[in-house]
Amino acid sequence: MSNISLLLLTKNESENLKRWKKWLPKLKRVDELVVVDDNSTDDTKKIVNNFQSEKLKINLFNRGLEGDFSTQRNFAISKAKNEWVLFIDADEEPSDKLIRFLNTEELNPKICFAFKRHLIYIDQVVAHGQAQKDYPIRLFTKNSGEFVNPIHEVWKTDSCVVRINKPLNHYSAPNLKTFINKLNTYSTLRAKELFEKHIPVNLFQIIFYPLAKFIQTYIWHLGFLDAIPGIIICTSLSFYSFLVRSKLWRLYHAS
Repeated sequence: MSNISLLLLTKNESENLKRWKKWLPKLKRVDELVVVDDNSTDDTKKIVNNFQSEKLKINLFNRGLEGDFSTQRNFAISKAKNEWVLFIDADEEPSDKLIRFLNTEELNPKICFAFKRHLIYIDQVVAHGQAQKDYPIRLFTKNSGEFVNPIHEVWKTDSCVVRINKPLNHYSAPNLKTFINKLNTYSTLRAKELFEKHIPVNLFQIIFYPLAKFIQTYIWHLGFLDAIPGIIICTSLSFYSFLVRSKLWRLYHAS
């Protein structure tokens, strides 16, 4: 079976990486961990280096993100020694079902694998709304494509993409404060991206895009099935849409 290089982007992830200690050793085919660190000031690098073992080699690189996640991910791919690469973010954890898949699946180089991702909000699974169709492509061969878009990056490929319904748990919202802070940061990057692409914005979009986002996630994508966590997440993502277009309007009027 083919060995796999696990790729990770970090920026002050010491708290999230504590979770990695229990599941990382279970990935039997992963013999290399490539970490691209965006100038962390906490214990991220120390924790990463402690993952080193006879089985697992650590390759750690320091590289500023500069608001471009695709370039950072493509850089990580270029440093991997194995043909097969797997991306798992610092705030993610593969379920036991996904770990078994990664350990036993016979990999076809003509296929890129996308995994079902569940959002974990205060230890509760949010499986609908934004998460209902969240299948990021994470396992593929190095030369099968490339990441595009500075933010909300996606793997662009001509290969066949197979969706695997074995959850990748996403701990991006341990509490509302952390989640809102992330939305604020990402909305700034997204507004900048749209501004550089000369995407226009008007009052109608600032008002109705957030409303449409809420209807899409809470009703159309069944966010109401996740009860109170569902409405909190759907409302927060609607607010993210408002922030993006408000910040985009501000960029145009400040230029």
